[in-house]
Amino acid sequence: MKRNCDHTVEYLYRYMDQELTWYRRARVQWHLRKCGTCGDGHRFEQQVKMMVQRKCTETPPPELIDRLRTFLEENTRDQKS
Repeated sequence: MKRNCDHTVEYLYRYMDQELTWYRRARVQWHLRKCGTCGDGHRFEQQVKMMVQRKCTETPPPELIDRLRTFLEENTRDQKS
């Protein structure tokens, strides 16, 4: 089961943001229903995400968005190397 948990955790945030194919989404859903530990983790992450959405209503400054975009692009490039 450990391998399935690792796989599910790898896809969890993309699952929560509905960025997975229907097949991968179904596999993650199945695992979350069967594994209490991963299911609990998913519920916790959903609660955190909802709280951030409720509390963070200000629009970030454009400079911050640009810095984050640059950071993410560099980080993604480094992981592919």
